[in-house]
Amino acid sequence: MERFVRPGSVAVIGASADRRKVGYAMQANARASLGDRCHLVNPAYKEIEGLPCYPSVEDLPVVVDLAIVFVRAPLVPDVLRACGRKGIRRVMIQSAGFAETGEQGRALQDECLATAREYGVRIWGPNCMGVVNGQTKMALSFMRPNLWRNSLRPGGVSLIVQSGMLAAGFLMQILSENYFGLNLACSIGNRSDINECDLLEYMADDPCTEVVAMYLESIADVQRFREAVTRLNRPVLLLKGGASAQGAKAALSHTASMAGNAKISEGLFRQLGILRAVDFIELMDLTKAHVLWRKKSAGNRVAIATFSGAAGIVATDHVMGRGMVMADLSPQTVRRLTSIYPDWMEPGNPLDLWPAIERNGVTRVYYEVSDALLNDPGVDAIHFHIFVEESLLKRGLDFLHVLGKAPKPVAFWMIGDTAYFRGFRDRVESLGIPVFTEIERGIRCLKAITDSIANNS
Repeated sequence: MERFVRPGSVAVIGASADRRKVGYAMQANARASLGDRCHLVNPAYKEIEGLPCYPSVEDLPVVVDLAIVFVRAPLVPDVLRACGRKGIRRVMIQSAGFAETGEQGRALQDECLATAREYGVRIWGPNCMGVVNGQTKMALSFMRPNLWRNSLRPGGVSLIVQSGMLAAGFLMQILSENYFGLNLACSIGNRSDINECDLLEYMADDPCTEVVAMYLESIADVQRFREAVTRLNRPVLLLKGGASAQGAKAALSHTASMAGNAKISEGLFRQLGILRAVDFIELMDLTKAHVLWRKKSAGNRVAIATFSGAAGIVATDHVMGRGMVMADLSPQTVRRLTSIYPDWMEPGNPLDLWPAIERNGVTRVYYEVSDALLNDPGVDAIHFHIFVEESLLKRGLDFLHVLGKAPKPVAFWMIGDTAYFRGFRDRVESLGIPVFTEIERGIRCLKAITDSIANNS
């Protein structure tokens, strides 16, 4: 696996000089990552933008660590034979047109696998996006080069996605929204050979992997998957496609996956402590929360601090609906907060901050409330509501540093002027506090981190 995700040299088979074609994006990405350790193969060209282009794999001047294939599906078996004769032992097939298309494609995929085994070659794919490495800033993929170069930043998240175009779109949103730093993004497609188990086993020994997030349509090998997740011993988040009968049917024509019995799968995931997401946004939310809260303690007693009584009620409903409880504030906390509230209002949970803000101003109230809740032993987590506008960012957010240093997880729900959302979110999340634009999303993440810590304790 190491030379699939960190190759020292690659060959792009099907490289193109036409900027409109996938073969161009693939060779441009590989060259940006590996320079002259990227070798191009296409009999239609002698060179592409100054780099030599060879007519066949066997004409390459070196034996590369990894061959990336993007040619028409019927040509792939011959390319694999050429790689085998050359001594190339890792091949990533990004071409489509295999088992996902029906019986004829299935036979072609089987031929590729038989050929690979004859020559001792491992196959990644086919019908995949490839791999992106955030640590080395390497994209061996058909993603457009201008879409990732300036936004890829290293981090502790490793993605395993059983899709091609979805992986590209998913990854682009992660990068453009700066959700979290990336370790690896692995699109494995039809999994004719290498599957999620190979990658999970590799990630168990990878010090850069802190959290694993996956989109899968089926499990390739249940027993091996169970052992790999157990050995990984890190948070695993999963969005599974094909849970319904019609979804399973669609999965068969997408990546040739048999989705299996949904109830049995759910039982396995619960046993392994895998946290489930219901859509892609939730998968990103849960992943981000685990990255930012990975060193926090957690429990199910939640305090809500809000500028709106109505929002506090809605948040309370979500806390209770998720099986968590509203924290009972200690007498010391109530006494401290009483000093900033008007005489006619006694502080409770949820804390409606507006009367206190009218009396003392935002700066003092946010600091006092944050510090009091963090020091309350009966509060395990805080759901903080905030109205975002220009004056808030200009007034100063010193209280955030108090929250950022806390051993407890804190989630922000923001509402207000959307023009300032990105600036506020970037500032807050740099301190280790995730920000959400819907109340339920933050509370879902608080519940998830509690479950994750309980599963790993």
